[in-house]
Amino acid sequence: MSDRPNWFVPTGLAVIALVAAATAAGSVGLGLHGPALTATLGLAGYAVVGLLFLLWHDAPVRVTAGLVLLLSLMSTVIHHADPDGPVVGLYLAMAFAPLRMPRRVAALACTAGVVIFGAGLFLAEPDAPLFALVVAGGAALFFLLGTLLHTERALRARADHLLVELELSREAERAAAAVGERARLARELHDVLAHSLSGLVVHLDGLRMVAKAGGDPELADALTRAHALARDGLDEARQAVSALRGQPTIGPSALPVLLQAHRASATGECLLTESGEPAEVSAETGLALYRAAQEALSNVRKHQSGADLQLHVDWQIDHVVLTVTSLGGDTSASARSTPGFGLTGMAERAVLLGGAAETGPVHADGRSGFRVRVRLPLDRAAVLAE
Repeated sequence: MSDRPNWFVPTGLAVIALVAAATAAGSVGLGLHGPALTATLGLAGYAVVGLLFLLWHDAPVRVTAGLVLLLSLMSTVIHHADPDGPVVGLYLAMAFAPLRMPRRVAALACTAGVVIFGAGLFLAEPDAPLFALVVAGGAALFFLLGTLLHTERALRARADHLLVELELSREAERAAAAVGERARLARELHDVLAHSLSGLVVHLDGLRMVAKAGGDPELADALTRAHALARDGLDEARQAVSALRGQPTIGPSALPVLLQAHRASATGECLLTESGEPAEVSAETGLALYRAAQEALSNVRKHQSGADLQLHVDWQIDHVVLTVTSLGGDTSASARSTPGFGLTGMAERAVLLGGAAETGPVHADGRSGFRVRVRLPLDRAAVLAE
């Protein structure tokens, strides 16, 4: 059995060594003539069969039962050669058989082994019935010990299995609670923010039409921009609801569109590059990647107006790395702006997914700027599950 106890082989080897020592030190001893030769051959056979019994852990049940019978036979030969020799060799098979075979098969094999040893006693001992009874009682005791050890091991394995099932059940409960909370947040976001933004889009569109009809182009343009922002906010709110519902969301494939929208309101050079082999990503990873790029571009517009920007996506074996580097630009507005929580939220999102985010100043080509780097794991199992 592959799950045998760690002490199985050392204990068995110790018993074999004990049998060898006791046989060599007995009244007959080991030799090449007469009973000593019989003892020597019996001990050699016992050692070989015992090693097979101990080390051949994946032997078929029939083979293991046969080894038990051979151990009993070799023990009988040794005892027949030296009636004062050890009986412990027989008990090795009796104790270990329940650990190696089904209980019924082990009981039959051990019973047959005791019968073999008892038959040898009747051939050599004058008081064989009493001695056979004592040997049978000892064999039964060792068989019971082996059975108890097998039961204890089975109970321990069962307990370990139950602990694993309990942990899986707790994980399932936590996952169900998370799904329920996400569904609640999705409902709140849809019922409050999405409805409010929908009403705002409708009102701004109406005001824009009124401003155009009244001949006020500046007000119409301002309302057009406000309408576009409100519409974009509504789209993002709907995307957030989809993400909370576990539905497909925006991901790396939407980065070109995001960068194109940035170019429409930026004067600096904008470049998107990729390296490596693009891979499928889970919905959460794709959304985190998109949100990181969105936050970085938003910060460039607010704090580095006119900066040259490069967005690079590096597809690695187990990770995807997004790097947004902005150089130059007007940073005067950065000193007047109030610090927000966009970068903090981006880092928290990356950590929750098992990744990391790094932000900080950078200097290149004689210009100063800012760099955002987000590293996210590629959870291929989650992608297949979706």
